[in-house]
Amino acid sequence: MRRIYTFATCLFFVTLLSAATKTPGRELNTSLTSDSVALDNDYVKVTRNASVAKATNSEMFGTKVVVALSPTIITGKTINKTLNRGEIAVFQAKETYLASSGEFFEVAFRTNHPPLKAPDEWIEPLKNKIVYEDSQIRVFEERLAPGDTRELHSHAQRVVVRLNNVQLTDPRTKPNGSPGGGIQVPNTVRFAEPMVHVVKNLSKDTPLFNVVLEFKLPH
Repeated sequence: MRRIYTFATCLFFVTLLSAATKTPGRELNTSLTSDSVALDNDYVKVTRNASVAKATNSEMFGTKVVVALSPTIITGKTINKTLNRGEIAVFQAKETYLASSGEFFEVAFRTNHPPLKAPDEWIEPLKNKIVYEDSQIRVFEERLAPGDTRELHSHAQRVVVRLNNVQLTDPRTKPNGSPGGGIQVPNTVRFAEPMVHVVKNLSKDTPLFNVVLEFKLPH
């Protein structure tokens, strides 16, 4: 009887130790729910804490870009690292990965999207840092110091992941902004159409920090 009790006690502590030392993780959704979809249109599908890679219609998507909202461990065939807030990981069609202990957006680009739209003219934006680029898209960190202005520049169609709470304005028309206009709400995402504009960060103490995933067009 004592031997049985001792064995059961040891088994309990081994199980407890195993649970304590196991790396926390979150298996990606095998099917997407309405709660996991943050944005969906003819060009992209953006999910939060989920991936289209395991969805039944995954063949509709090509490149997938993970944008971390908090420290996120990403493990895949060619990557095993922790992404800090605002950092990215890129996966090609049919690639899968495991995300552990973090919050993130996945931006999946549709393979059969409509023709891309172009701005009226192309003026390269300055003060941005490109972190990924291929023949179809480029991803850059959109940064602007408090009170600073990005002079006239162009954008193609793009996904914007907003990370800092600031207010933007085009000083040519609204030097002081407008009530509730141009607010960058952290941890949100939007799809933006082509434009040519000037941008000023109206914040006095917070820099602009967005991650922008932009379609590439011939210029």
